[in-house]
Amino acid sequence: MDHNEYVSIKDIAESDDYPFTMGQMRHFLMMRHKNGLQTAIRKIGKRLYLRRDLFDDWIESQSSRGGHL
Repeated sequence: MDHNEYVSIKDIAESDDYPFTMGQMRHFLMMRHKNGLQTAIRKIGKRLYLRRDLFDDWIESQSSRGGHL
């Protein structure tokens, strides 16, 4: 896996690698400044992209916070 692979939010929601729906992803994005996800997000124009390796790290960090995504 390329460490700088960027994917769209739609790619994550449609991927079999992640259990998140589009609604969940939107919620994570709206709360990104409170939940720490902003470090994994890159805004290009009006679109948001996730850096996959940082998103995976963010997911893993949630288990140390009590499992609340």
